Amino acid sequence: MPGTSYITSVTNNIQIRSKLIMTYLLVVFLPVITVGLLLTHSLRGQSVEHAVMQSTNNVEKIRKQIEETLKIPYDVSNTLYFDQQLKNIIDRQYESDLEVYNAYEGYDDFTNFQELYKEIAGIRLYAFNDTLLENWSIFKISEKIRSEAWFQETRTNRGRVGWYYMPDPTRGDGDYLSLSRQIFNKSMKPIGILVMTVNPGKLQSILSREPFETMLVTEHSDIIVSTNPALTGQSLQRLGLSDSIGPGMTEPETASYMGEKVKIISRSIRLEYSDDSLSIVSVIPLESILKESKNISYIAYAIIGSSLILSTLMILYFSGMLSKRIHVLSRDLRKVAMGDLTLRSVVRGGDEVGQLSRHFNFMVSSIETLVRQLGEEQRQNHELQLNHNEMKFRMLVSQVNPHFLFNVLETVRMKAHCQNEHEIANTLMALGNLLRHSLEIGRQPVPLQREMEFVRMYLDIQQFRFGDRLSYSLPEDEDMEGIDILPMLLQPVVENAIVHGIESKLGKGQLDIKMIRESTHMTIQVSDNGSGIEPDRLAAVEASLNEADDHTEQRIGLRNVHHRIKLHYGSEYGIEITSRAGHGTKVVMRLPIRKGDEHVQAVDY
Repeated sequence: MPGTSYITSVTNNIQIRSKLIMTYLLVVFLPVITVGLLLTHSLRGQSVEHAVMQSTNNVEKIRKQIEETLKIPYDVSNTLYFDQQLKNIIDRQYESDLEVYNAYEGYDDFTNFQELYKEIAGIRLYAFNDTLLENWSIFKISEKIRSEAWFQETRTNRGRVGWYYMPDPTRGDGDYLSLSRQIFNKSMKPIGILVMTVNPGKLQSILSREPFETMLVTEHSDIIVSTNPALTGQSLQRLGLSDSIGPGMTEPETASYMGEKVKIISRSIRLEYSDDSLSIVSVIPLESILKESKNISYIAYAIIGSSLILSTLMILYFSGMLSKRIHVLSRDLRKVAMGDLTLRSVVRGGDEVGQLSRHFNFMVSSIETLVRQLGEEQRQNHELQLNHNEMKFRMLVSQVNPHFLFNVLETVRMKAHCQNEHEIANTLMALGNLLRHSLEIGRQPVPLQREMEFVRMYLDIQQFRFGDRLSYSLPEDEDMEGIDILPMLLQPVVENAIVHGIESKLGKGQLDIKMIRESTHMTIQVSDNGSGIEPDRLAAVEASLNEADDHTEQRIGLRNVHHRIKLHYGSEYGIEITSRAGHGTKVVMRLPIRKGDEHVQAVDY
């Protein structure tokens, strides 16, 4: 376009220093002033939002703490609701005051609960039994109490919990948050009403750290506790806040409180098994928040102004040197782009341009190195392909060798059998079955009976080696019926016991495998009376169980078994080792019980 060409021709004739100054004015100076004004203007709203968000988080924390506090009286009321000793005391008809004193003397649960839980300020029981005597824990039900709303609602709740802001005669008839619940005898006849007063000091301590005025309010707008103690016992109607707080309120509301504009945050408190509700109300004065934001605005204006003046002076000074060094670096870049990989930039310095120059030299060196490595990598890839083809060929050959080996073993076994060498023939047959089982092992779980039969074949071969020096015992088949485990879990443990325990023992060796079956899991114990393990060596073996798997080693041994169990079944399962030097070793394998018809996802080991 003609206009664009004209602008380009004009700007191309302007020195780089002038371009930088113009760019600074258009891209930095004017935008910073504009953004600064917008940011300081929006700081008011952000300050309010931050204060509201902080208070909302604080209210949520308070709500959870109060729910946990109120759960304790509820749990204690459950205990007393089913306390048969308390019911026997209340429901009994007494002939004399002495009988009442004796009955009271043996019951101290009210006092114990108050001493144990600081959340409970008092426990009292209003009994329907006229033969009882009043004390600071048990009261008779007067006509005044019968007329109270909390008493009538508790009677209609039929054992459900009610929460009320009600007077406590044991604390000067002051109003306190209390739990009320009716108690019945075995015939479901009401025998009394249990009342538990929540410790107001505990509730007050929860609110005490709040920076803004925060209150705990009943559903009738009565203030139970507040960060301002003077408001305790008053109502939200008197404070002019009742219209700003409604049920299910989730968003902050703007209201007028004591002549100031405030933000109101309210959250309901969930009460266990009760139709009653409480609320946390937090009042955030806007004036105190905006006062701080104004001070920040003045500071921001001063910082922006001084920064712009200083930056303008500095850009005039540094733009000349910068443009020259960029020009040199640009020239070097063009030469490298043309294919000159021997070039190195001579721009020096510790600033960004100097760092860019060093990175440029490093990049050129890296390109040279990559070019040299490319030929080497191509050669290595060719060798890897040849090795891969050779490995595939060997794998094909290895598939033929087992069949040849089985045929040779069967031929030798038949000759031994024909020459009445039955022990050798049986051992060869066990060896063939053992090899065939090893080749058929996959990743899917197998029946425990089959795995144990594999162990039996291995032990029969070892008995042929050791003769009378080795004896063993295995679990009964019916104990293992219907259980699947991963393949090759038992044989490495048994082999470890023979190689490291029984082989080095003088005298007769004994290996026992026991299975303890429980509802959801089982333990398999492999114990021997071999040479045992020294304490230091045992500690090293136990530490190695949880080490990362080393793929350069053979995938056998106790660590491999331990890792496979944890990988497939979970971290709560695995093996444990106990041993005493000279007294043998026991390996305990803890596994879940998996039935044969359960679907178990295979894991690639």
